[in-house]
Amino acid sequence: MQKKRKLTAAFCEIPQEKETLQRSWRTGEHSDWVIVLGPKEYTIHKVIVATGERASAFLAASFRKHCGQTSERTDLTELIPQTCWPHFEALLDYVYHGEDVADIEVRVSNWGPLMKIADILQIRALYTKCVEVGADLISHNTAPNVVADAVELQLGGELQQQVVQIAVDVMSQHFSSYTHNDLLGLPLQVFEALLQRDDLEVTNEDQVFDFLVSTSKDLGDPEMQRLWRCCRLHALSPERTLQIMQIDAIPKAAVVWALSQRVPTIAKPAPNPDWAKDWVSATGPRGREITFLVPNPAAYANKRHLRSAAHQLCEKFKWRLLVFPLGTESTGNPRQVAAFVEVVPEPSVEAGWSLRRGEKKIKLVN
Repeated sequence: MQKKRKLTAAFCEIPQEKETLQRSWRTGEHSDWVIVLGPKEYTIHKVIVATGERASAFLAASFRKHCGQTSERTDLTELIPQTCWPHFEALLDYVYHGEDVADIEVRVSNWGPLMKIADILQIRALYTKCVEVGADLISHNTAPNVVADAVELQLGGELQQQVVQIAVDVMSQHFSSYTHNDLLGLPLQVFEALLQRDDLEVTNEDQVFDFLVSTSKDLGDPEMQRLWRCCRLHALSPERTLQIMQIDAIPKAAVVWALSQRVPTIAKPAPNPDWAKDWVSATGPRGREITFLVPNPAAYANKRHLRSAAHQLCEKFKWRLLVFPLGTESTGNPRQVAAFVEVVPEPSVEAGWSLRRGEKKIKLVN
Protein backbone atom coordinates (compact mmCIF):
# COMPACT_ATOMS: atom_id res chain seq x y z
CA MET A 1 0.00 0.00 0.00
CA GLN A 2 1.39 3.37 -1.02
CA LYS A 3 2.20 5.76 1.86
CA LYS A 4 -0.04 8.82 1.97
CA ARG A 5 1.80 11.96 1.11
CA LYS A 6 1.57 15.20 3.14
CA LEU A 7 1.29 18.68 1.82
CA THR A 8 4.12 21.14 2.57
CA ALA A 9 4.10 24.83 1.93
CA ALA A 10 5.73 27.87 3.53
CA PHE A 11 3.52 30.70 4.63
CA CYS A 12 4.21 33.80 2.59
CA GLU A 13 4.46 36.45 5.33
CA ILE A 14 4.47 40.16 4.55
CA PRO A 15 7.49 41.40 6.53
CA GLN A 16 6.32 44.94 6.92
CA GLU A 17 2.97 43.79 8.36
CA LYS A 18 4.37 41.35 10.94
CA GLU A 19 4.72 43.85 13.76
CA THR A 20 1.25 45.31 13.23
CA LEU A 21 -0.32 41.92 14.00
CA GLN A 22 1.00 41.90 17.55
CA ARG A 23 -1.26 42.85 20.48
CA SER A 24 0.19 46.26 21.31
CA TRP A 25 -0.87 49.76 22.22
CA ARG A 26 2.45 51.12 20.95
CA THR A 27 1.75 51.00 17.19
CA GLY A 28 -1.75 52.48 17.25
CA GLU A 29 -2.78 49.98 14.58
CA HIS A 30 -6.56 49.34 14.60
CA SER A 31 -6.93 51.29 17.84
CA ASP A 32 -10.35 52.66 18.67
CA TRP A 33 -9.88 54.76 21.81
CA VAL A 34 -7.45 57.31 23.23
CA ILE A 35 -6.29 57.68 26.82
CA VAL A 36 -4.89 61.07 27.78
CA LEU A 37 -2.43 61.27 30.67
CA GLY A 38 -0.80 64.65 31.09
CA PRO A 39 1.11 65.55 27.92
CA LYS A 40 0.86 62.03 26.48
CA GLU A 41 -1.85 60.27 24.51
CA TYR A 42 -2.13 56.48 24.27
CA THR A 43 -4.10 54.80 21.48
CA ILE A 44 -5.63 51.59 22.79
CA HIS A 45 -8.06 48.83 21.81
CA LYS A 46 -11.28 48.65 23.76
CA VAL A 47 -11.77 44.92 23.31
CA ILE A 48 -8.37 44.21 24.94
CA VAL A 49 -8.52 46.73 27.76
CA ALA A 50 -12.13 46.04 28.72
CA THR A 51 -12.17 42.22 28.65
CA GLY A 52 -10.22 39.36 30.20
CA GLU A 53 -8.58 38.70 33.55
CA ARG A 54 -6.58 41.93 33.43
CA ALA A 55 -9.39 44.18 32.25
CA SER A 56 -10.07 47.65 33.65
CA ALA A 57 -13.64 47.93 34.92
CA PHE A 58 -13.28 51.73 35.04
CA LEU A 59 -12.26 52.01 31.38
CA ALA A 60 -14.92 49.49 30.35
CA ALA A 61 -17.51 51.83 31.87
CA SER A 62 -15.82 54.78 30.18
CA PHE A 63 -16.11 53.07 26.80
CA ARG A 64 -19.85 52.89 27.29
CA LYS A 65 -19.79 56.68 27.67
CA HIS A 66 -21.23 56.63 31.16
CA CYS A 67 -18.65 59.21 32.18
CA GLY A 68 -19.90 62.04 29.99
CA GLN A 69 -17.34 61.97 27.17
CA THR A 70 -18.27 63.57 23.87
CA SER A 71 -15.33 62.05 21.96
CA GLU A 72 -13.62 58.68 21.77
CA ARG A 73 -11.17 59.42 24.57
CA THR A 74 -10.76 59.30 28.33
CA ASP A 75 -8.65 61.90 30.15
CA LEU A 76 -7.03 60.43 33.27
CA THR A 77 -4.82 63.44 34.01
CA GLU A 78 -6.82 64.59 37.04
CA LEU A 79 -7.53 61.09 38.32
CA ILE A 80 -4.06 59.52 38.40
CA PRO A 81 -1.42 61.27 40.58
CA GLN A 82 1.51 62.63 38.60
CA THR A 83 4.01 60.46 40.49
CA CYS A 84 2.25 57.44 38.97
CA TRP A 85 2.52 58.58 35.35
CA PRO A 86 5.99 57.05 34.69
CA HIS A 87 4.52 53.61 35.50
CA PHE A 88 1.48 53.82 33.23
CA GLU A 89 3.12 52.29 30.16
CA ALA A 90 4.25 49.25 32.17
CA LEU A 91 0.64 48.86 33.26
CA LEU A 92 -0.58 48.94 29.64
CA ASP A 93 1.96 46.25 28.76
CA TYR A 94 0.62 44.18 31.65
CA VAL A 95 -2.97 44.50 30.40
CA TYR A 96 -2.09 43.78 26.76
CA HIS A 97 0.30 40.87 27.16
CA GLY A 98 -1.94 38.58 29.15
CA GLU A 99 -0.89 35.63 31.27
CA ASP A 100 1.13 33.98 28.49
CA VAL A 101 3.84 36.65 28.73
CA ALA A 102 6.17 37.41 31.65
CA ASP A 103 4.27 39.08 34.47
CA ILE A 104 4.88 42.63 35.61
CA GLU A 105 7.62 42.91 38.23
CA VAL A 106 6.35 44.62 41.35
CA ARG A 107 9.23 46.27 43.23
CA VAL A 108 9.60 48.75 46.07
CA SER A 109 9.97 51.60 43.57
CA ASN A 110 6.72 50.87 41.72
CA TRP A 111 4.54 49.12 44.29
CA GLY A 112 2.71 52.25 45.48
CA PRO A 113 2.09 53.71 41.99
CA LEU A 114 0.89 50.37 40.55
CA MET A 115 -1.35 49.86 43.58
CA LYS A 116 -2.87 53.31 43.11
CA ILE A 117 -3.44 52.92 39.35
CA ALA A 118 -4.94 49.45 39.82
CA ASP A 119 -7.34 50.87 42.39
CA ILE A 120 -8.37 53.86 40.26
CA LEU A 121 -8.80 51.88 37.04
CA GLN A 122 -10.32 48.91 38.88
CA ILE A 123 -7.89 46.27 37.58
CA ARG A 124 -8.59 43.45 40.00
CA ALA A 125 -5.75 41.13 38.92
CA LEU A 126 -3.05 43.76 39.44
CA TYR A 127 -4.59 45.04 42.65
CA THR A 128 -4.63 41.51 44.09
CA LYS A 129 -1.04 40.90 43.01
CA CYS A 130 0.15 44.10 44.70
CA VAL A 131 -1.67 43.22 47.91
CA GLU A 132 -0.13 39.73 47.94
CA VAL A 133 3.48 40.92 47.58
CA GLY A 134 3.19 44.19 49.54
CA ALA A 135 4.12 42.92 53.01
CA ASP A 136 7.13 41.01 51.63
CA LEU A 137 8.54 44.23 50.17
CA ILE A 138 8.68 45.93 53.58
CA SER A 139 12.04 45.48 55.30
CA HIS A 140 13.94 47.80 57.62
CA ASN A 141 15.73 49.21 54.55
CA THR A 142 12.63 49.73 52.41
CA ALA A 143 9.98 50.55 55.03
CA PRO A 144 10.50 54.36 54.95
CA ASN A 145 9.99 54.52 51.17
CA VAL A 146 7.06 52.10 51.03
CA VAL A 147 5.08 53.80 53.79
CA ALA A 148 5.85 57.28 52.37
CA ASP A 149 4.41 56.20 49.01
CA ALA A 150 1.33 54.66 50.64
CA VAL A 151 0.46 57.85 52.51
CA GLU A 152 1.46 60.31 49.77
CA LEU A 153 -0.62 58.45 47.17
CA GLN A 154 -3.50 58.12 49.65
CA LEU A 155 -4.03 54.41 49.16
CA GLY A 156 -6.63 54.91 51.85
CA GLY A 157 -8.79 52.73 54.02
CA GLU A 158 -7.67 49.56 55.74
CA LEU A 159 -4.83 48.94 53.28
CA GLN A 160 -3.02 52.18 54.10
CA GLN A 161 -3.43 51.55 57.83
CA GLN A 162 -1.94 48.08 57.43
CA VAL A 163 1.06 49.40 55.51
CA VAL A 164 1.68 52.07 58.16
CA GLN A 165 1.41 49.53 60.98
CA ILE A 166 3.76 47.00 59.36
CA ALA A 167 6.30 49.69 58.45
CA VAL A 168 6.28 51.22 61.94
CA ASP A 169 6.62 47.75 63.49
CA VAL A 170 9.69 47.08 61.35
CA MET A 171 11.29 50.51 61.77
CA SER A 172 10.84 50.55 65.55
CA GLN A 173 12.94 47.39 65.89
CA HIS A 174 15.79 48.83 63.77
CA PHE A 175 15.61 52.49 64.78
CA SER A 176 19.30 52.76 65.67
CA SER A 177 20.27 51.80 62.12
CA TYR A 178 18.66 54.95 60.67
CA THR A 179 20.10 58.43 60.36
CA HIS A 180 17.70 61.36 60.51
CA ASN A 181 18.11 61.75 56.73
CA ASP A 182 16.77 58.21 56.23
CA LEU A 183 13.48 59.19 57.88
CA LEU A 184 13.00 62.77 56.68
CA GLY A 185 10.69 61.56 53.91
CA LEU A 186 8.25 60.01 56.36
CA PRO A 187 4.81 61.62 56.58
CA LEU A 188 4.56 63.49 59.87
CA GLN A 189 1.88 61.21 61.32
CA VAL A 190 4.02 58.15 60.60
CA PHE A 191 7.07 59.83 62.12
CA GLU A 192 5.06 60.52 65.27
CA ALA A 193 3.74 56.96 65.47
CA LEU A 194 7.29 55.63 65.22
CA LEU A 195 8.78 57.94 67.85
CA GLN A 196 5.94 57.19 70.28
CA ARG A 197 6.62 53.45 70.33
CA ASP A 198 7.39 51.96 73.74
CA ASP A 199 9.58 49.33 72.07
CA LEU A 200 11.65 51.81 70.05
CA GLU A 201 15.11 50.30 69.59
CA VAL A 202 17.21 52.91 71.40
CA THR A 203 19.69 52.70 74.24
CA ASN A 204 17.87 55.35 76.25
CA GLU A 205 15.85 58.53 75.83
CA ASP A 206 18.98 60.57 75.23
CA GLN A 207 19.29 58.83 71.86
CA VAL A 208 15.80 60.00 70.89
CA PHE A 209 16.71 63.53 72.00
CA ASP A 210 19.91 63.57 69.89
CA PHE A 211 18.02 62.20 66.89
CA LEU A 212 15.45 65.00 67.13
CA VAL A 213 18.13 67.64 67.49
CA SER A 214 19.64 66.44 64.19
CA THR A 215 16.19 66.29 62.55
CA SER A 216 15.40 69.87 63.60
CA LYS A 217 18.06 71.13 61.17
CA ASP A 218 15.87 70.05 58.25
CA LEU A 219 12.30 70.51 59.55
CA GLY A 220 10.45 73.64 60.54
CA ASP A 221 9.19 74.59 64.00
CA PRO A 222 5.56 73.43 63.44
CA GLU A 223 6.74 69.92 62.56
CA MET A 224 9.33 69.80 65.34
CA GLN A 225 6.82 70.97 67.96
CA ARG A 226 4.82 67.83 67.20
CA LEU A 227 7.84 65.54 67.11
CA TRP A 228 9.26 66.85 70.40
CA ARG A 229 6.08 65.65 72.09
CA CYS A 230 7.27 62.12 71.36
CA CYS A 231 10.42 62.60 73.46
CA ARG A 232 10.01 61.58 77.10
CA LEU A 233 11.72 64.57 78.63
CA HIS A 234 11.42 63.26 82.19
CA ALA A 235 13.67 60.31 81.25
CA LEU A 236 16.56 62.43 79.92
CA SER A 237 19.96 62.58 81.54
CA PRO A 238 20.96 65.80 83.36
CA GLU A 239 23.19 66.76 80.41
CA ARG A 240 20.35 66.55 77.88
CA THR A 241 17.93 68.26 80.26
CA LEU A 242 20.20 71.31 80.32
CA GLN A 243 20.26 71.36 76.51
CA ILE A 244 16.47 71.86 76.45
CA MET A 245 17.12 75.55 77.15
CA GLN A 246 18.50 75.89 73.60
CA ILE A 247 15.44 74.40 71.90
CA ASP A 248 12.64 76.88 71.19
CA ALA A 249 10.25 74.18 69.94
CA ILE A 250 9.98 72.71 73.46
CA PRO A 251 7.62 74.91 75.47
CA LYS A 252 8.04 75.81 79.12
CA ALA A 253 4.95 73.75 79.98
CA ALA A 254 6.66 70.59 78.74
CA VAL A 255 9.69 71.18 80.95
CA VAL A 256 7.55 71.85 84.02
CA TRP A 257 5.56 68.69 83.42
CA ALA A 258 8.74 66.63 82.92
CA LEU A 259 10.20 67.91 86.19
CA SER A 260 7.01 67.00 88.02
CA GLN A 261 7.41 63.42 86.82
CA ARG A 262 10.99 63.15 88.07
CA VAL A 263 10.30 64.16 91.67
CA PRO A 264 9.63 61.06 93.81
CA THR A 265 6.33 61.35 95.61
CA ILE A 266 4.98 59.51 98.62
CA ALA A 267 1.47 60.85 98.35
CA LYS A 268 -0.88 60.15 95.48
CA PRO A 269 0.36 61.91 92.30
CA ALA A 270 -1.49 65.06 91.29
CA PRO A 271 -3.76 64.78 88.25
CA ASN A 272 -2.32 66.03 84.98
CA PRO A 273 -3.43 69.61 84.20
CA ASP A 274 -5.07 70.50 80.90
CA TRP A 275 -1.99 72.35 79.65
CA ALA A 276 0.04 69.12 79.88
CA LYS A 277 -2.29 67.03 77.68
CA ASP A 278 0.09 67.10 74.70
CA TRP A 279 2.92 65.59 76.75
CA VAL A 280 1.29 62.73 78.67
CA SER A 281 0.42 60.34 75.83
CA ALA A 282 3.47 58.18 76.51
CA THR A 283 5.25 58.32 79.86
CA GLY A 284 6.59 54.83 80.51
CA PRO A 285 10.30 53.99 80.44
CA ARG A 286 11.78 52.61 77.23
CA GLY A 287 15.10 51.72 75.68
CA ARG A 288 17.63 48.91 75.74
CA GLU A 289 19.40 50.33 78.79
CA ILE A 290 18.18 50.43 82.40
CA THR A 291 19.89 52.42 85.13
CA PHE A 292 18.67 51.04 88.47
CA LEU A 293 19.68 52.63 91.78
CA VAL A 294 19.53 50.53 94.95
CA PRO A 295 19.82 52.81 98.00
CA ASN A 296 21.65 51.36 101.03
CA PRO A 297 22.01 47.80 99.65
CA ALA A 298 23.60 46.52 102.89
CA ALA A 299 20.27 46.94 104.64
CA TYR A 300 18.67 44.14 102.60
CA ALA A 301 18.39 40.59 103.86
CA ASN A 302 19.80 37.69 101.87
CA LYS A 303 17.39 36.51 99.14
CA ARG A 304 15.40 39.73 99.29
CA HIS A 305 15.05 41.20 95.80
CA LEU A 306 13.99 44.30 93.88
CA ARG A 307 12.84 44.76 90.30
CA SER A 308 13.33 47.72 88.01
CA ALA A 309 10.57 49.22 85.91
CA ALA A 310 9.90 47.09 82.82
CA HIS A 311 10.84 48.34 79.35
CA GLN A 312 9.02 47.18 76.22
CA LEU A 313 11.36 44.95 74.22
CA CYS A 314 9.01 44.14 71.35
CA GLU A 315 5.31 43.62 70.78
CA LYS A 316 5.14 40.45 72.91
CA PHE A 317 7.80 40.94 75.57
CA LYS A 318 9.03 43.38 78.20
CA TRP A 319 12.35 43.22 80.05
CA ARG A 320 13.58 44.37 83.45
CA LEU A 321 16.32 43.87 86.03
CA LEU A 322 15.97 41.52 89.00
CA VAL A 323 18.46 42.45 91.74
CA PHE A 324 19.32 40.69 95.00
CA PRO A 325 21.42 43.32 96.86
CA LEU A 326 22.92 40.72 99.22
CA GLY A 327 22.64 37.74 96.95
CA THR A 328 20.67 34.51 96.81
CA GLU A 329 21.14 31.21 98.59
CA SER A 330 23.71 30.23 95.96
CA THR A 331 25.98 33.28 96.10
CA GLY A 332 27.80 32.09 99.25
CA ASN A 333 29.90 34.16 101.67
CA PRO A 334 30.79 36.93 101.80
CA ARG A 335 27.40 38.15 100.68
CA GLN A 336 27.46 39.83 97.28
CA VAL A 337 25.00 41.26 94.83
CA ALA A 338 23.24 39.06 92.28
CA ALA A 339 21.60 40.61 89.24
CA PHE A 340 19.59 39.08 86.39
CA VAL A 341 17.76 40.19 83.25
CA GLU A 342 14.14 39.09 83.27
CA VAL A 343 12.08 38.78 80.11
CA VAL A 344 8.37 39.19 80.81
CA PRO A 345 5.86 37.89 78.22
CA GLU A 346 2.60 39.66 77.56
CA PRO A 347 -0.53 37.80 78.74
CA SER A 348 -1.33 36.76 75.15
CA VAL A 349 1.94 34.78 74.81
CA GLU A 350 1.42 31.03 75.19
CA ALA A 351 3.46 28.88 77.56
CA GLY A 352 6.62 27.26 76.24
CA TRP A 353 7.92 30.42 74.57
CA SER A 354 11.59 31.11 73.91
CA LEU A 355 13.46 34.26 72.93
CA ARG A 356 16.53 33.68 70.76
CA ARG A 357 19.48 35.83 69.71
CA GLY A 358 19.32 37.97 72.83
CA GLU A 359 22.44 39.63 74.25
CA LYS A 360 22.73 41.18 77.68
CA LYS A 361 25.32 43.06 79.68
CA ILE A 362 25.06 44.03 83.36
CA LYS A 363 27.40 46.62 84.83
CA LEU A 364 27.66 47.10 88.60
CA VAL A 365 28.75 50.51 89.90
CA ASN A 366 29.46 50.70 93.62
